[in-house]
Amino acid sequence: MFVSAGVRFEANVEALNMVETAGNYSKHRRVPYIVEDKNTIKIIYVPAVSGESLAHAFQELLAEEALSEKQKVCSKCTRGEFLKSMDDANAAEKFEGKKLPTVAEQLEEGIVKNCTVEDVGGFLYAGKVPVKRTSAFQVSYALPIKKMAIYSTVEPQLHARHAVIPEAGKKVEGAAEQMIYYVETGTAIYAFTFNLDLKAIGMSAISGKPIVSEDEAKARRRAAIRSLARMLSSSQFGAKLSRFLPLGGITSLVVSVTEKPFTVTSPIYEGFEDNTMKRLEKLAKEFNEEYQYYVLGRDGLETHEHVTSQLIQYLKSKNII
Repeated sequence: MFVSAGVRFEANVEALNMVETAGNYSKHRRVPYIVEDKNTIKIIYVPAVSGESLAHAFQELLAEEALSEKQKVCSKCTRGEFLKSMDDANAAEKFEGKKLPTVAEQLEEGIVKNCTVEDVGGFLYAGKVPVKRTSAFQVSYALPIKKMAIYSTVEPQLHARHAVIPEAGKKVEGAAEQMIYYVETGTAIYAFTFNLDLKAIGMSAISGKPIVSEDEAKARRRAAIRSLARMLSSSQFGAKLSRFLPLGGITSLVVSVTEKPFTVTSPIYEGFEDNTMKRLEKLAKEFNEEYQYYVLGRDGLETHEHVTSQLIQYLKSKNII
């Protein structure tokens, strides 16, 4: 089974993805973006949230959900440090006696068995026998929707840090009672796409054979789906949430479940919900395949929690999770 989600969310005054600091000025991530103006194609720069930022949040939640399902997670992924099995030092804990095998299939098997996050999120071991496991999930950048891309904005906000004033008569060299700094904040209706290949979880990327038992694979698939649901429900993704938690929330959500890989129409476009439906109907007729499709605001799905709940119930009914 293959799950694809298209998400739109409103974010007012956010600092979800900063890229650099120059002196006392922190810059928001910007990317080039295609717009059409008076029948002319133009490139503008808009605020964005990277796919790496979204993937980090998903994998943090995945580590928690996997542990609650009694699935193994390595020590660094448990802490949210996704170095993964990039070298001997980081891969060693997955093997008895910290002795790494010299066969690629055995390396992959040992790592996947002992870390759900690396099973789902993939890894690249760059040792003597390199092993690459492609991530079972894909996530785009979050970009402003086409309709309002030219209105999305980035604006610096003035802040000040304060220090304790020295006692009378005492002077501390370099001390300042106040330090001014600026943080760029963005405002936009963002959209991103998230795909999850459920059949890849627990399977070898080298041999195509199962690495874990079916019960373990189901638990890991369940953890992955629940992590997606929690990420959408909690809005716990991106940086600077402690003081720049964006005001807004999810405005549109579609989720498809198909037998083979299928990606919903990009939510940056208007009418993406109906366009996705037309594509699904055509494919189902052409290939005689079953699918499910859920749209926020339709068929009694009043909130995005209703959508993800329906998704979970369907996958349970199919004995996938």
